[in-house]
Amino acid sequence: MNDASHSNHVYRAVGTAIALSATAFFVVYAKRNFQNIPAVNWEGASSTIAVFSVTLAVLLTAVGGSIWLRLLRDNGVAVSWKRAQAIFSVAQFAKYLPGNVGQYVSRVSLAREAGIPVSVTVRIMLMESLWVVGVAAVLSLVALLLFVDTSLTGWSSTLGPPGIALLAFVTIVAPWAAIRFVNAYLPGVARRVSVEGRIPEPGLRTALLVAALFGACFLLAGLILKLQARWLFGVTDGSVVELTCIFSVAWVAGYLTPGAPGGMGVREAMMVLLLPPVVGSGVAVGLGITLRIATTLGDAVAFAIGMAMRHRLNKSGSVEDSR
Repeated sequence: MNDASHSNHVYRAVGTAIALSATAFFVVYAKRNFQNIPAVNWEGASSTIAVFSVTLAVLLTAVGGSIWLRLLRDNGVAVSWKRAQAIFSVAQFAKYLPGNVGQYVSRVSLAREAGIPVSVTVRIMLMESLWVVGVAAVLSLVALLLFVDTSLTGWSSTLGPPGIALLAFVTIVAPWAAIRFVNAYLPGVARRVSVEGRIPEPGLRTALLVAALFGACFLLAGLILKLQARWLFGVTDGSVVELTCIFSVAWVAGYLTPGAPGGMGVREAMMVLLLPPVVGSGVAVGLGITLRIATTLGDAVAFAIGMAMRHRLNKSGSVEDSR
């Protein structure tokens, strides 16, 4: 076993240990606070909100597919919206496989079947990762500075609109800076992800649109949390913006932990650490569970829709992709 392979195994083992520890923490915390979870009345508005939450989760995947399509077209790949959505929706469900990389492997495979070069898919996924982590990092920093109980972080700040605007600007330009850094100082990496030997820099309109769409994804997640807190658990505290930013912290932790399928366990553990001052310990546990159910069901529905779209597109040949 070479050094790189050994390091990779160690990295995944550590990530898996973190994911398991986080899951155990959430389970123990949930047991201790189970009696504090408000009873949910599944009649009337609660049932409607439950279904609407899943619908918003499906929309999350559709927005992700739109980002994928925009970056494909920015890289000179002509593909229809339906084809891009079908590939993205089907591949995305593989994030629940162990290892937390299944969605990337699946997307490369499905895109290759559709005639999209592997090098293009890989570099687009690199761009996506840079942007989504950048957007999430900005929202997380806002959460830690403005919304998270200072007793947990020890931080305090008077960050205002100008500071938040500066953070947003940094998010938009970060991928450009990262791509230029890779092209200039890591040419070997650039050659691996681009047949041209350099990773093409995204256009300004693409950068603005992609950053905005990733922001919309987190806002949708915050909206799901707000609706569930209000209509499932009867809690009115916490604005959509506040819940969005706090969720971003939990999402980053789950996304960056290898071996946590879909951030499972890690995201919920962070939510019960950060949400209690806003919604209470019992509701934090409840939201950790209901958000996971909604997003998993949403991914499953999106997967089914994507499979149906793929079947139809494969039957019709390339006609759809010419539209």
